[in-house]
Amino acid sequence: MAKLIYKYPNETTIHQHRGEFYPLPTGEEPIGFVVSDFLHQQVYLFQEDETQTQSIHFANHKPVVITKRDYQLEAQALLNAFPGTNVEKAVYSRVKSVHFDAAKADRLFHQLCVTYPNAFCYLIASEHFGTWVGATPEVLVRNEQGQLATVALAGTHSASTPSDWTQKEQEEHQFVVQAISETLQRNACQNIVKSPTYEVPAGPVVHLKTDFQAEITSHSAWSIAMDLHPTPAVCGTPRMNALDLIASREMHHRDLYAGVIGWNDKYSSRLFVNLRCAQLFENTAYLYVGGGFTKDSIPDLEWDETENKAQTLLKVMQMV
Repeated sequence: MAKLIYKYPNETTIHQHRGEFYPLPTGEEPIGFVVSDFLHQQVYLFQEDETQTQSIHFANHKPVVITKRDYQLEAQALLNAFPGTNVEKAVYSRVKSVHFDAAKADRLFHQLCVTYPNAFCYLIASEHFGTWVGATPEVLVRNEQGQLATVALAGTHSASTPSDWTQKEQEEHQFVVQAISETLQRNACQNIVKSPTYEVPAGPVVHLKTDFQAEITSHSAWSIAMDLHPTPAVCGTPRMNALDLIASREMHHRDLYAGVIGWNDKYSSRLFVNLRCAQLFENTAYLYVGGGFTKDSIPDLEWDETENKAQTLLKVMQMV
């Protein structure tokens, strides 16, 4: 028994299915609704079964929550390691816990849909990973008959205090733009078109965004998505160096946070990066939030950014 409810950005149809999530065999391409952990080492595919009832599940282990002081210490250690590891950017995340009644999960999902019509909103549950809810603004890959679209979404500041984009924020965004450009070329995509960079609101924060379009030739949308992800927007650059550094400093497992979620088949893909999400337990919600660190980052300001990002879900939780 599992739970699967979701809504695509800028659409009103709510998709609700009965069935179960099953681990996808390694190397197999999914056909249907899919969700993965951060490094897509474990991918879960939803299989329809009308005899199943929808229900929520709670994971066996709760994520580690650190204090602001621990965050400051770990974040500074992360920055201090940049020269020796050749890391130019690393995304350091944390978990914030708040009281929330999991019995209100469905109401929370529907309110997220109303509050964030431009986001991919979902509520999923399985004995494999517990119950997760989110409203992510980040498209990983959209494919229709070989016409592929993706976005660079990185660089963040508060929507309530408009300000010019700093060099740090612009540099952070450019790392993602460069990585996407290189990945599309590496996968033999043709007619690659990149938009100018522009601002886009996402609830309590504003991001820098650049759109990409390309034609798929020899590779599948899924394989391109797996090559793109994790982008510097949720990992860092160079990728492997950043992953090693993140693993050495983060005290929690990311699980489904910053993983891949959405629909995939041979002709159509709508895949998103699982951001602005929370894992629900009976009386507690654990919100996963992160920030991109470059050499110019200030840990206190990055903490403030994670607090702003947490408001995406928090303010809606307070409504329900």
